[in-house]
Amino acid sequence: MSDKVAVLIADGQEPSDGGIGKLIQAQEDMEVIGRVVQGEHVVQIATDLQPDVVLLDLTMPGIGLRTLERLSALQPPVRTVVLALHQDISLLRSALATRSLGYVVYRRSKIELLSVIRKVYRGRGYVEVPTGGLPLDPGVALGSTKRRELDGQLELLSKREKEVLRAVSYGYTNREIAERLSISVKSIETYRYRVAEKLAFRSRADLVRFALEVGLLQTGGEGLPQV
Repeated sequence: MSDKVAVLIADGQEPSDGGIGKLIQAQEDMEVIGRVVQGEHVVQIATDLQPDVVLLDLTMPGIGLRTLERLSALQPPVRTVVLALHQDISLLRSALATRSLGYVVYRRSKIELLSVIRKVYRGRGYVEVPTGGLPLDPGVALGSTKRRELDGQLELLSKREKEVLRAVSYGYTNREIAERLSISVKSIETYRYRVAEKLAFRSRADLVRFALEVGLLQTGGEGLPQV
């Protein structure tokens, strides 16, 4: 049995000369085990080939958010990296709502994508939130019932917990946040645990979705607390 990360590519933007697939094949720890050219077949092909990771272009005909749900329901579950053409907030929210394990902007560096594949393969939830490049996103409409509920949840958090929540949502590591705040990594882990406990969240995807909905992630922000 191969010890390489088996990758299935379902990407309508993949060029005929190989593109991402060619790069993956060049890695010692990865291999492309198949390509999907018709989106409606991706779940069946994933069932047959049992890849470790699926690179999924949600804009392909025959593919939608339901595809993410069906892939996550397979046994064994398939880890998915969602490829996107743009830094699309609505797509990010939707992918998170289905608990997709990965999200990356398609036109970014292919080397970054390789890193994402490895992280997702190891079971780490990965969400790419482009710092300083998000469209202005005020979150759920102010004054709505949903927003009042979200604001009520946010008020459960201390100032420091909110700072850590925002930084984590932008993708910074515990060490990066700890260095900025001049406190220990263990303290950051404790704050993250408290946030998760107070808000009943189980994953980083939950944290990012909440931060988006409550309007914490906006253009020009870098996510790291100011000290």
